[in-house]
Amino acid sequence: MSDINRKVVGILVPLFAGSVVLANVLAAKLTWVTLPGLGGVAVPAGFVAFGVAYLASDLIVEFEGEDLAHDVVNGTVALLAISYGLIYMAVWFPSAPFWPNQAAYVTTLGSGGSIVLASIVALAVAQHTDVRLFAYLFERTDGGYRWVRNCGSTVTSQLVDTVLFVGLGFGLFPLLGFGGDPILGVEVVSIIVGQYVAKVLVAGIDTIPFYIVTELVER
Repeated sequence: MSDINRKVVGILVPLFAGSVVLANVLAAKLTWVTLPGLGGVAVPAGFVAFGVAYLASDLIVEFEGEDLAHDVVNGTVALLAISYGLIYMAVWFPSAPFWPNQAAYVTTLGSGGSIVLASIVALAVAQHTDVRLFAYLFERTDGGYRWVRNCGSTVTSQLVDTVLFVGLGFGLFPLLGFGGDPILGVEVVSIIVGQYVAKVLVAGIDTIPFYIVTELVER
């Protein structure tokens, strides 16, 4: 690893891990986004942070290859699981008698078991898919057409992430008794479509910083 690559990757690894954990915390809030052709849709507020995470993972593959990126993804999956454990521990701790915000704290941070499990599974599958597809497109294009591998890998893996997270977190896992009321049928499809379109728009915007960073490092 060259000195410049070491410095860049030293920034990208914590940026990726931090963005993933932060995105899952921010997802406790649903924001309302108006999308062309779809109108208003509810999207987890962490969707921009997820875009940052995908940008960071693509840049790691770009500079240091597939093997390191897979290791970073595995470490981040473990970090997310540990983070949820620490969050639940903080929620469980008794609050000070003069502190009146315990109910709001639990509502904001105490995600149900179905959502937690779905987040971890979706992260692991989607991010490994992103890394493999990015590396494959890099080889097929001989390192050219950077927008193809950046957008192609992210758009595909974001679809995997959205379908898994929504399908498991709102459908299968609640049915299996992991918490929450199951949402099935047309409602699940509408959630998937809305979230995916929003994520695709962020992925397109990600191409700009991807080109900027790769150009600066090459120079």
